[in-house]
Amino acid sequence: MLKGEGLRCLWLARTIPLPLSTGDNVYTAWLAQALAAAGASVTFMGLLNSAASLRPAEAFERKIDWNVVPGRPNATAVALASPLPLVAAQFGTRGYAQHLKAILRACDFDAVILDQYAMVWAIGHIKRSKSNSARSPIVYIAHNYEAKLAADIARDFHGNLFRKAALHANARKIANAERCLARAADILVTLTAEDAKSLAPLSPSAKLVLPPGYNGPHVPERQVVQATPRRVAIVGSFRWTPKQMNLAAFVEAADPILQNAGVGLDIVGEIPAPLQKACEARVKATRFHGFVDNLGEFLAARRMGLVVEETGGGFKLKALDYIFNRVPIAAIAGSMAGLPLTPGLDYLSFASMQELAQGIAAVIDDLERLNSLQQAAYEKCKTAFDWSDRGQALCNAIRQALNRQLQACAARPQ
Repeated sequence: MLKGEGLRCLWLARTIPLPLSTGDNVYTAWLAQALAAAGASVTFMGLLNSAASLRPAEAFERKIDWNVVPGRPNATAVALASPLPLVAAQFGTRGYAQHLKAILRACDFDAVILDQYAMVWAIGHIKRSKSNSARSPIVYIAHNYEAKLAADIARDFHGNLFRKAALHANARKIANAERCLARAADILVTLTAEDAKSLAPLSPSAKLVLPPGYNGPHVPERQVVQATPRRVAIVGSFRWTPKQMNLAAFVEAADPILQNAGVGLDIVGEIPAPLQKACEARVKATRFHGFVDNLGEFLAARRMGLVVEETGGGFKLKALDYIFNRVPIAAIAGSMAGLPLTPGLDYLSFASMQELAQGIAAVIDDLERLNSLQQAAYEKCKTAFDWSDRGQALCNAIRQALNRQLQACAARPQ
């Protein structure tokens, strides 16, 4: 059966993923909508991000029931003492557990979706909610290969020693949580094939690779010309520790090189004020713009878009903004996972941040090369990132897992 009509899904996340201000919120919200559009009924549960979080909800499928968990996350000091990873201990509140148990008692779901490793605390509640013979299939959405990512963050962090020790301790907790989730899941969803391969030894479950879709504007035609300002951009949200680490390291390495080459660097997106202040005190070529109302218009006045993630794996949503706005991409090697692109032909790839900055300076005036890169990337991606495909694939996988469990149940002696 290909359609999801009648499929009832409970989606558990840290927070209601609105507004769409971060990459994980964008992925979660649009995949949930795509699942609902495929015919499933989705009850989405999470704490409230902010007072304005539900305002964009009308833009999503009416089949999504936004079920807000009352209360606030646990305090960091309390969460640090937990055997769970920090983010799991923060969002696995007593109120969330009570709310979850109540809805599992009141409703029968065909599948339960655990969004991100922070939901590891919910596994026990789900398994205890029904007899093993009738348990709903569990879907784990792995936004990254978390064990490696957490270890890399701890290794590459060069700040306060107490915080570095805490990052190492948290990395061990994250690895344990990821193993638990992978073993408990009937379907393991990853954003990249690389993450699916890395997680495969942890889980015998079905693997489903669902890169993000893209629903922003497609620029039908664009040429980088002599009049295009000699400026490059980094787009993102910089609230997450590894993104702050990457940004600070790149700005430090690249700003003097770009300044000497007469190239400007523009940072677009939310950035913590202390980090921005520290960077601004020592840069000349770099400007910080915060949120911009019209990203497409902003990118049209830049010659390149950059992906500078040296620490942190996974799919980079900003790459889709660059590609579909026809902005040539320069990236750190290994940071373009999940995209059907070839380095050298569709984007430029460099081994280090210093080499990336030098590469930008070398190519910034080669308009023919820049336009060849943006055209090649657009052609390879223009039909490959449809959210409806992702929703139907997830719906089909849940239906198949549910059928397998029902068949196994029927085959057992009564």
